[in-house]
Amino acid sequence: MLTTPWGDADALRERRLPPGRSGDREAARREQRERLLAAMVASCAQRGYKASSVEDLLRIAGVSRATFYELFADKLDCFRAAENEIVAGAIAAIAEELGREGDPVARSRAALAAFVRVVVAQPAAARLCLIESYATGEAGMEPVRRAFEWAVLLARDAAEQMPERADMPRELLRGIVAGIYQVVYARLLDQRESELPKLVPQLWDWAMSFTAPPRPLRRPGRLIVARPISPAPPFAAYSPQQRIIRGFAAAVAEKGYPATTIADIAGAASISQTTFYEHFDGKEDALAATLDSSGAQLLAAVLPAARRADDWRTAARIGFEEVCGFLAAEPAFTALRMVEVYAAGPNAIASRDATGREIVSGLVHPPVAGGRETSALVVEATVGAILGVLYEAVHEGKIADLPRLSPVLTYFALAPLIGAEEACEVATGRGRA
Repeated sequence: MLTTPWGDADALRERRLPPGRSGDREAARREQRERLLAAMVASCAQRGYKASSVEDLLRIAGVSRATFYELFADKLDCFRAAENEIVAGAIAAIAEELGREGDPVARSRAALAAFVRVVVAQPAAARLCLIESYATGEAGMEPVRRAFEWAVLLARDAAEQMPERADMPRELLRGIVAGIYQVVYARLLDQRESELPKLVPQLWDWAMSFTAPPRPLRRPGRLIVARPISPAPPFAAYSPQQRIIRGFAAAVAEKGYPATTIADIAGAASISQTTFYEHFDGKEDALAATLDSSGAQLLAAVLPAARRADDWRTAARIGFEEVCGFLAAEPAFTALRMVEVYAAGPNAIASRDATGREIVSGLVHPPVAGGRETSALVVEATVGAILGVLYEAVHEGKIADLPRLSPVLTYFALAPLIGAEEACEVATGRGRA
């Protein structure tokens, strides 16, 4: 039986009032609305938002089509209504803990535990917000983005009450929230949300490993950006697949993934649609190839450069400098990997995240091999933090400025391992030594 915030999905039709017995019309409309919101949660859980139709909602809720359109403009309007109420419930649970009296650290930890309890108690509703919202476009994602920004503000308010964290930069607070989000998202996606309560202590320890940096996290010297010689590396001119991959990324960066057509891709790659289908089965196949190719190129830029460093800490800094440099130099790939990937679905997000884990794991492997304690959860949360910081910059159109963020990314990777003072010193250094 699938549970929703408005009742069990299997029992929704049984709640219908007999004809002529509706009584209070407003009360009846509220009850019909709740059944439709519950039906939206159930339908998204069973078949996903894209495959769900208004007819599915009517069947599950036992509501007429006329009534549906009296209450909602369309399927998206119903989705957003359910999403807004679910988000409001989670916010209320968190705010209740934060509003209690007592130690601010204890209250903040209790708020994290309260959020996890909400997710575990209503996993289908949580999946609607944190997973299915990506399939709805900008309008459907907006409530979750608002809630995320609210969480960042709450983190700032909580940090200001903790002496060592009173001056935390916004990028760090955003990254911490994004790291927690990443762990929750992954468990919901795999339907392993029951693991979350036991992860709260580790997540909290990871979040608390970050204190305010003793100095600003700024890259030393003037940022020099060389003008690219050509829009693509020379080898791409000899490879039809690479031309299509780059054309795909360019088309998606211009129009967004959902709106991009095969004709758009062919036009951007300067090929015929026939040539496109000689190499790819369709848009999803091209998406997978583009994520794979751009991820491999990113790894090739990062790991060899990091291996040349004298010390693993410096290697981590160099690695994140290369990450930011590659992303700044490849704006179409970057827009796809950091923003448009969310509209492409869970498989695309998982492919992108796998590259992030490979990079972070590679950069922190030497201290782990040397006996320093870390965990897969720390790597996972660190990847989420880094992606959160990069997402904001890319979403705001600041791809060219990404190299300025490399000290922040370095600090995220190093601070849990070597502490704030040393991590800050390494993050703001320069060169191979």
